[in-house]
Amino acid sequence: MTTKSVLAVLGAFLFPAYGVLAQQTTSAEPPDVPADIQEWMHTAWGMDPQVLGVTDTHFLSALSTTERQGAFLFKQRCNTCHYSTMSSTRGVGAGLVDVTSYGPSLSRANVDGEDRERATRQRISEGSATMPAFKYALRADQIDSIIDYLKKVDTLRPPVVDRLVELAAPDAAEVTAFDQTAGPLWGIVTSTSGESLQGVTVSARSPGRNVTTSVFTDGDGEYYFPPLEAGRPYKVWAQAQAFEAGRADVAMSEVAARQDFTLTPTADFHNQLTGAQWYAALPDGTREDRRMKEVFRAACMGCHPQNFSLISRFDEAGWRNIIDVMSRMHPYRYGSPADGARRQPNAIMVHFRDELAAWLTKVRGPGPSPMTFTPRRPTGNSTLMIAREYDAPEPGFGLPFFNDGNTDWALGPVDFMDESKHHAMNATVDEDGDVWMADMFNITRTIVRYDWRTGQATNFALSETPDAPPANSHDIIRDDDGIVWFDMSSIGALGRINPRTGESSIIRPPEGARVGPWIGDDGLGGIWTAGAANDVKAMRYDPGTREWVLFENPIPNASNYGMTGDGVGNGWWSTAIPRDGLMKADLETGQATFVPLPEAVNDRTELFTSEEMAVFADRLTFYGYGRPGAMAIRKPGADPRSTTFWGCAWYGSGLLQLDSRSDLEKMYPFPPEHADGNCYETSVDDDGMVWLPFTHGDAIAKFDPSREEWTSYFLPTIGTKTHGLQAVTVEGRTQIGMGYLGAGKVAKLEFRTKEELQQLKAETRGP
Repeated sequence: MTTKSVLAVLGAFLFPAYGVLAQQTTSAEPPDVPADIQEWMHTAWGMDPQVLGVTDTHFLSALSTTERQGAFLFKQRCNTCHYSTMSSTRGVGAGLVDVTSYGPSLSRANVDGEDRERATRQRISEGSATMPAFKYALRADQIDSIIDYLKKVDTLRPPVVDRLVELAAPDAAEVTAFDQTAGPLWGIVTSTSGESLQGVTVSARSPGRNVTTSVFTDGDGEYYFPPLEAGRPYKVWAQAQAFEAGRADVAMSEVAARQDFTLTPTADFHNQLTGAQWYAALPDGTREDRRMKEVFRAACMGCHPQNFSLISRFDEAGWRNIIDVMSRMHPYRYGSPADGARRQPNAIMVHFRDELAAWLTKVRGPGPSPMTFTPRRPTGNSTLMIAREYDAPEPGFGLPFFNDGNTDWALGPVDFMDESKHHAMNATVDEDGDVWMADMFNITRTIVRYDWRTGQATNFALSETPDAPPANSHDIIRDDDGIVWFDMSSIGALGRINPRTGESSIIRPPEGARVGPWIGDDGLGGIWTAGAANDVKAMRYDPGTREWVLFENPIPNASNYGMTGDGVGNGWWSTAIPRDGLMKADLETGQATFVPLPEAVNDRTELFTSEEMAVFADRLTFYGYGRPGAMAIRKPGADPRSTTFWGCAWYGSGLLQLDSRSDLEKMYPFPPEHADGNCYETSVDDDGMVWLPFTHGDAIAKFDPSREEWTSYFLPTIGTKTHGLQAVTVEGRTQIGMGYLGAGKVAKLEFRTKEELQQLKAETRGP
């Protein structure tokens, strides 16, 4: 079948459909991998892995333990500037991404022979005029493991790239059945001192499956899993900050299984902490510390979680090198040094370069650090969450328990800028409890559905042009009728699918308008969309009449971010350029207006002169850099049953409440554990509860407006860099769908009541 005819078939959006790329004729045979890894590849990708030929998953599975450690360290510490074989499956051949790295791509050629190996080892340790010295950040054995890994890297691009050349008619992947459920898995977690530990994260995963289920210990130190699958082995592990992880193998049967853990305290736990905790640990006792801490927040936190930015120690020359390189980096791609030289540098980094480098050397240099790290564990209602996390890697990447977003907190966060992870943009949950994910950078699918029990991926490829790859998606929501909506911003269209029937369609806006990456719904059934920066229109689509209403942006050439609708059919979206505020589209009048924002909770403008504030305001954007005193609401939310609007501030450390029919305006400061945690989106459930994800805090929070109370829930994975969530109702209960952009996962969150947990404990333990 030709590429054109196959794409036409995929464009019909059949149910189910699998977007698969064919293998070019090659003599290379995929090496054998363990059966559980093959099963995982099948479920995680939603396709037969053999059609991809030799993938990086085959490659990684053949590495020794030391070489895998080197691969992980390379991705964490080196991949920002040096691509290796684990970079991007899209590649130059796909015509979709520039794979040129800032520094030279590294492979076996760089360490072939004693002289080259010695030179590479010296460069890693001592640095150069443009590269920081890693001798303060990596032990000798860690550098050895990186060298050992590079000795296994044959090519500068993934071997799979040359085989991803055309779409072909795929065979439907066999869905993995979920057999009889097992009896409850439960246990007690204590420390070596005998203390029962509340808030320990306990996770279980069956080898070959694509889902990790996590629960938390209660006030008695006990944990209780929801039903797992009988007849399969499980890996079970318990993690708590400031403790070494406990691990066990458990065989699940139809009767209850008990697995206790005794955790050993550790003094070296900083890698286990979230970005928000790292930021809180930075000193702020003097004006200089507060000032530089704010510069660091404005310059670096837009793109990187603080635990990633600060994980390595450098001397002052090394920090200057880092600042110089990062001042010219594009948020999503690096390019060559020549590309960087042509790019306008970050004005904040240029102006504060020497001060910031000296301060970072003081707090994260070779000498003693003034940082004080404080571990935390959830307590009370925060322990009632059940988290199911599904691996969402690009085909050819990742292994369970190795590179799926750090199930081992002690390893620290992954590199967000690794494009193999940059897929889980946003997610929702359908009426059957399955998870639907938007995929922005994948050439094999437009959206993907994960079976909530098994993690089995079903890919849906949608393209309106027969000779083009499937359209990409950024936002995805489920409306009150159960329909899943998503943008297809790469082709400027709106997509919809009925999860129950498979009925689907591509919906084009009026001529001259394009559907952008932001979508939302309102209480009257309308679907709203806003374009990206400098797009001058927001639009509302009525599924009943199939009519569009367009709204001109009230500020010409203003940036757009996020989109939502309120209970009376008004649309809301955010802007930062040229003014920090909101846009409101009034459905009754057909006009859009600018809505200014109140002062930020954490306004620190008094730390800077008027000239310095002008530097911050030079190019205020939502990522890359910020401004003291800015709110920068990214993706707003509204209550579809009322006129209440909610927006969480990315920089402003608070939750904004507005009423679209009155002058009511109120700011609620974030709870202390989320101060400066970077809140990305707001979603309101059917009970009026407001849900917020904290991108650098690896957490979500629920705000109860009637009681003005916060409840925090901490995620089982660090380095999630979550970009959004949607709170929906499934069988009368609130569930959360969310993507982990930085960790290559998508999650489904559920919440028990205290009474349900007590009943489960009684049924499990008996009289």
